[in-house]
Amino acid sequence: MELKDFIRDTLRKHLKDAVSRCKVLEQENALLTYQLEKREEECPESH
Repeated sequence: MELKDFIRDTLRKHLKDAVSRCKVLEQENALLTYQLEKREEECPESH
């Protein structure tokens, strides 16, 4: 494997990993937003 192929494959893996982490963070953010909205509905005087 040539160096450029190795670099390309490594960059692809890093990009795939970064996209995966981003999707997980987006899901976590959506869950936290939902939980916050539910809590505000239950206790409107607390915010």
